[in-house]
Order: sequence, then structure tokens, then C-alpha cells
Amino acid sequence: MEIRPKAWPLILALVIAVPLGFAWLTNHTWEDYYITLRSSRNLVEGHGLVFNPGERVHTFTSPLGVLVPAFCTWVMGAGKEEAGLWLFRLINAGMLGAAALFAWRRLEAFGWTLAARGLFFGLAFVDSKLVDFSMNGMETALLVFFVIWLWSELEHEGCPRIMPVALACAGLMWTRPDAFILGAALVCPHLCFRSKSGPKRVWPWRRVLVGGLIGGLLYAPWFGWAWWYYGTPIPHTILAKGQVTPPVQLMTVLQMPWRLVTGNGLLQDIFLPTYWFHGNWPRGLTLWAQVLSALAAFAWLLPRIDEKVRRISLSVFLGSFYLGIIILFPWYTPPWTVLAALVLAGLANQVMQANFTSGRPWAIGTLRVTMALCVLVQLGVLVGATWEMRIQQRFIEDEGRREIGRWLGANARPGDTVFMECLGYVGYYSGLKTYDYPGLSSPEVVAAIHGGARRFAEVIARLQPDWLVLRPFEVADTSKPENAALLDYEVVREWDARAKLDEIAVLPGRAWLAHDAQFILLRRRR
Repeated sequence: MEIRPKAWPLILALVIAVPLGFAWLTNHTWEDYYITLRSSRNLVEGHGLVFNPGERVHTFTSPLGVLVPAFCTWVMGAGKEEAGLWLFRLINAGMLGAAALFAWRRLEAFGWTLAARGLFFGLAFVDSKLVDFSMNGMETALLVFFVIWLWSELEHEGCPRIMPVALACAGLMWTRPDAFILGAALVCPHLCFRSKSGPKRVWPWRRVLVGGLIGGLLYAPWFGWAWWYYGTPIPHTILAKGQVTPPVQLMTVLQMPWRLVTGNGLLQDIFLPTYWFHGNWPRGLTLWAQVLSALAAFAWLLPRIDEKVRRISLSVFLGSFYLGIIILFPWYTPPWTVLAALVLAGLANQVMQANFTSGRPWAIGTLRVTMALCVLVQLGVLVGATWEMRIQQRFIEDEGRREIGRWLGANARPGDTVFMECLGYVGYYSGLKTYDYPGLSSPEVVAAIHGGARRFAEVIARLQPDWLVLRPFEVADTSKPENAALLDYEVVREWDARAKLDEIAVLPGRAWLAHDAQFILLRRRR
């Protein structure tokens, strides 16, 4: 079924305008973007796809997440970071627009009501993390596009076509190597819930299998090249994070469904703002997110639920296990938010079309008000996150970490090394050899942690970097013998934005911004 001529321009305009408006108001640029951009720039300048020229270390996770910024850097010119990022933002906004059109066409083919479709778009494309991480330099928009493309193709009114499935699967893997989990979560429910009558009662799983295999072949060139170039196809970032990630406990996995119901799982993060757990957000927001996420994850257990909704719900339920056993960074959640929004919109659509609502306008009215309130809450979170990220970019990033990196670039000696946890801005703008914790850019730190140096002071004692960039709570007590290595360092400068944050009366997420508001620069005594 074709998209109505008067509908798709408005959809496209809104889905593109919202994130670009967010970017214009905040100019928010995520810390991790500059980790990747340093490799992108080195590639453009002829040093190879590496963080430090001459060191073949795989310091990024997403192939497209480094290659697309490299393309943008090549187009705009090395050193024009802002222009390159804005080109990347335009590409990502276009990908979100394409994802929205895929979703609209499929939902229209389903025959969903306009109100249900509005609920989906309001929960999915107004989500604060989806908007932010599509504009701040991460690969989120690309990932969401391929997720929606694969979902749409699996729900094709005829049957899934091999090449679209292959391209969607390949796109997922080129965006994030762990995205095969998303693909599996979308495919597996089709093996469980099928119509007992009609042309699709037997699912063409062979087509999907062939499409997945072709998708794997399309990803194979990168896999093989990375193995040859870096010596391993596994990103070094995964190896570094793996050393500080707690091992998965079987009991934790078995308790996951109960934890979802009680709100002790991490699935509720899909409807909450970035690092919400630091505080300074309305308390009721957590309960709201818990109800929505639990309903999306368990809807497949409800009787007489439409099979299309049941399949997506089971996908969300399966995904909750993955989100619950990893260190959940906020840019991991938007694809699952989109899937959960599909479930909730599908449930609303089924209730609106149910027989019991016939002749009961109060029931439809109550449902419409509830749907509108959900979208308004989501919009309110986006407004709060926009203000939060505007302040964060100005005081924490532009006047803090960026300036620390530039100061080091201007005052450090060639060949100096710097240790810190926040690698992005400081590493990019200083241009120094970095020892970051847990070693995203540094095999030396990974080796030190593997050798038993778990704390910052222990890593510093082993590697003896020339400079330290630490938050106050990261500076160990030098009166203790195990921290004696820090006595070799002297404070050079401090950056402190706490007073500026205190001047702002209303600031959602204030506690998270305060976490990065103060840094101390120390130099090794010579």
C-alpha cells in the first residue's frame, strides 16, 4: 500500500526537523564521538584507521560509525570538526526520515488507526536518547534505520524478500557487531507466532535464512580486513570493557522476568533520559517508564493479541535479557525503544478497534487521552533533555574537557603521555599518546588491568604517564602507601563548572552534569 501523498511529506519533515532542531539548540557532541573521530581523521590524513599513528589498535566499535565521519571529514576538510559533524548530522537525520517512511508504510498496510500511528511516532521519534544520540556523533540513527527496515521486511504483506533482508542484516552488522542480537530478536518470534490460516501460515524461513547468510557475506569483507589489519576481528574496546564488566550470573538471567515486573531490571531505561539514575528528574517518570516497558515486554502473553504485536513484544522481551547482562550505555537503548513503541501502539490500535468499544465513546475517549498523555510526557522529557544537553555542552564540554585537551596540546611536550578516564575530548584535542581507563585506546592499560592493577593509582604506578586528568573523587588518598605513586605529581590547573551549574534554577539531570563539572590536571615532576 502506498503512502498517502499528503501524509509522507509531513512525517518526513517532522522526523527530520526534531533532531536537527535539537542539534541546533544544543550542539551536543558526545564524548565517544571524538574517540572515533581521531581514527577517522587519521585515516583521512593518511595515517591509517588508528588512534595513534603506527599503532594498529581497533579503538572503535562501529565500522560505519568511523567510516561515515571519515567521509564527512574528507568532504569538509580535516580540522573542521564542526562542519564535519553537521554533515554527519544531516546524514543521520535523513536515515531517521527513511526509517519513519518504512514504518509508516508498514503500519498503514496493517490498517492501524491514525491515533495508534501517532502514538508510535510520538514514543519512538520524540524519545530523548534517540534524538540526542542521532545528532551527537553516535551511530544510533543508522542502527534504528536498519532495525526498522528488517522489521518491516519480515512483516511484508507477501513474504520477506531475500535481498532487502540481506541488506538490512548487513547494515546492522556494519553499524554494530553486536547487532546480530537485534536481528535474532526480530526473527525468532516469527518461528513461534504465525497465523493458523491464510497465505502466511507457513513462514518462508528459508528466504530469511538465505538473506541472513548473504548479509553475513556482505559484512565479511570488513571482518576479514579488520582481522588482517588489527590482528583480531574483535574491537579492542570490547576487550577493554570486558575486563571491568562483572561476569554474568545464571541466577541474574533466571530472575530477569521478575526483575522486569518489579522495576529492578534495566529495560525501563528505554523510556528514560540519559543517565537518569544520577537524579534530578521527576520521581514519577521512573514509574511511568517501568509500566510502559513491562507492558511492551509481556504483551505477548496476553490472550487474543494480534500476532504482529505479539511478535514484536517477544522481541522486546528477548532483548531485555541482553540489556540486563551488559553495562547498559544510553546509546544502546533507542532501537529497543522503537520496538517497544510499536508494541504499545499495536495494543492501543487493537483496543480501539475491539468490539467492546463500540457504543462506548468514553472508552475511546479515555484511551485517546492516555495516548496523548504518554506522548506529552515523552515530549516533556525531550524538552528537559534539550535544556540539560545545552548546558552540558557549554559548561562541561566546551569550557571544560575541550579546553583541557587544547591546553595539553599547546603545553605538553612531543611524546608526552596522559592518563584519564574521559578519553574523547581530551584525547582528540591534545593529540597525545593516551592511557585511558579501562584502555579503549591503550593496550598498555588493558595489560596493566589484566596484571592486577584494578584501581587508577595502580595503573598510574605501572605506566607512569606524564600527565593526569582526573575528577576530584578519582584522586586517591596519597597518605596510603598503595597510592604513593601520586606523590610524584603536582597540580597544574583546575577546571570547575559547579558554580555555573548552581546558578541555573531549573536543570534536569543536574547531578549527572555535576559528575563531570570538575577536573584536576596534574603533571609528573621532572
